[in-house]
Amino acid sequence: MIRPVTYQGVFNFDAHLYALEIKSRFIDQNNANGYYTGYGSELAATVVGNQIQVGTGAFVIQGRMNEITSTETVTPQIFNNFVGYVVARIETYHPSDAGNCTLKTYVNTAFSEIALQKDNVYAAIADNENKVYELPLYSFEIKNGAIVNLKKLIKPVDDYARVQAQITEILQTTNEALAAANSAKTEALSIANDANSKADSAVTTAGNAVNTANDANGKAAGAVTTANNAVSVASEAKSTAENTVDVVNQQHTQMTAEIAALAAQIGSKQGTTVTKNGVALATMAADGLIDVADEITINGGNA
Repeated sequence: MIRPVTYQGVFNFDAHLYALEIKSRFIDQNNANGYYTGYGSELAATVVGNQIQVGTGAFVIQGRMNEITSTETVTPQIFNNFVGYVVARIETYHPSDAGNCTLKTYVNTAFSEIALQKDNVYAAIADNENKVYELPLYSFEIKNGAIVNLKKLIKPVDDYARVQAQITEILQTTNEALAAANSAKTEALSIANDANSKADSAVTTAGNAVNTANDANGKAAGAVTTANNAVSVASEAKSTAENTVDVVNQQHTQMTAEIAALAAQIGSKQGTTVTKNGVALATMAADGLIDVADEITINGGNA
């Protein structure tokens, strides 16, 4: 048995307004559909032979609430290689009975070939005219004369839970991003401090290099001065040597002249000058002039 909850009845209830209220609580207000978790068997379905049984639970279709209080059974037509839906069909205007919601099955060669009725059940006229909306609860396939691959299509009413999960995920992502940013900041500060330290070290090294260069420059300047002095001394020594050569040459000339003069004096004042062909001899070898075996003949004399 299915009991209608938000439908026009003998109490003149404005069902469409209440449906609008339910619709407003959904994030996707064009699809204010779903089953309530934790209630009944949550519309659990099973295949029994060529039938499908749908268990108890409460659900809402386009803001209209319904409850399955006992197991509902549907029997689809069996055509091999067909597919089908188990559909909850709501009808807005049943003032004298409880036939506002029923379960039906539709089959065809493809899901796209199954046409479902989807009237605007929120309009005020839906309280006085019957408007129909069909929502698939399950899909299935027919293979070898049997119903297989039964899949639940209706989703739970969990917008708040999904929003909370999204908020939690966003918070987690934000916290992770913040942690990553802090980590990156710490790493960047460490790199900056290290770079600053290396820069200070480089400045110190550069200063030492400048001092070394200045010292080397001073030493080089000293070496240049020493070299210049050495050149000056060498030039002076060269000049002195050249002057000495000139003096020696002059003295040699003078001494040669004096020796010649002395030689002349020795010859004229200290003895007989021996000459040969009119030229005075400085030395004369006496060896062999007179030997013991020589015979000397002296002619003359008046003795």
